[in-house]
Amino acid sequence: MRILSIIILILISFNVKAQEERDSSLRNCPVHITDTVSSNNFFIAARPSVLKVYRVKGKLTVAVEQKGQFVSLYFHVKRLKAGTYSIAPGSRGSKEVEAIYSFRSGEQASYIAISSGKIDVTFNKETEHWVLKLNGMIANLVERSVTYYKVYGDLNIK
Repeated sequence: MRILSIIILILISFNVKAQEERDSSLRNCPVHITDTVSSNNFFIAARPSVLKVYRVKGKLTVAVEQKGQFVSLYFHVKRLKAGTYSIAPGSRGSKEVEAIYSFRSGEQASYIAISSGKIDVTFNKETEHWVLKLNGMIANLVERSVTYYKVYGDLNIK
């Protein structure tokens, strides 16, 4: 009886939908970061980008890269679930996500936390892809002035 239940459990586990660890080259960039004053976009939509899905210590990480700049989403779960995740720096909860915009300039790298926002996650049964709709805000403090940037994107991952 024990062997039969183990075999059934193994067969069921093959059908479970989970995120694959992979890199995907995209023709158009799905992420946009725009300045709220000048509407300058830091990611160019017409240029290709790379979507990376991987795990760090078992936790799901999604990153979009385009020419030395990255948007990284650090989930605190092993598998995505449909619903809304809130973006919060230093978060630890299962319904919270840490999001970072980073870029390289020469030999230096800068990391700016996406300070607020949300990610709506749904599963499209027809294409069998997870759809992540990112909507957030970056507040960048330089000396005495604060500059705000809107972050949004539509990511499809398998």
